[in-house]
Amino acid sequence: MSRTPVSKRGRPLKFGRTAQLVTLTLPTDVVAWLESIDADLGWAIVKLHQRTSKRAGAKHIDVAGLVSLPGNRALIVVRPEFFNGLKGVSLIPLADGRAFLALDPAKGVADLELAVIDRLDVAALAPAERAALLHIRSLLKNWRQEGFGFESRSIIVAQRPKSARRGRALSPIESSNDRH
Repeated sequence: MSRTPVSKRGRPLKFGRTAQLVTLTLPTDVVAWLESIDADLGWAIVKLHQRTSKRAGAKHIDVAGLVSLPGNRALIVVRPEFFNGLKGVSLIPLADGRAFLALDPAKGVADLELAVIDRLDVAALAPAERAALLHIRSLLKNWRQEGFGFESRSIIVAQRPKSARRGRALSPIESSNDRH
């Protein structure tokens, strides 16, 4: 007789990974400065850590995680060098070197998990890529067990003509009239 797994109840992990409650007393000017980074002081500190780790060339930068959007939504972001070639998955680059995942039409998170599992079956996989794929597989499983819901959305990626000048990543919105 098989048992139905008991789902974990309660609030999903705030940062997409385990966290610890910490009480801090900070000067009001420091609090104001942190709030200029993010209204949520916890997220402000995490963002500062991520920026500093990246600049310092820290060896451990998460290969995958969630980035919060307004409301209760988040995007799965990854270090793209470990996730090229996943069947049915496109990487949409971000200015900070990470990328978010875009799945082929009518695909969902189960298809992403399957693509990761299939890729792990490749014998000649580099150890760093294998570790990254095992990490995202574990994250996906944990998020599912913690009660995260996943919905697929379509994105539209505009591709400039080859003759057009290249803009910088996430440049301000411009209309075709702005260039004349």
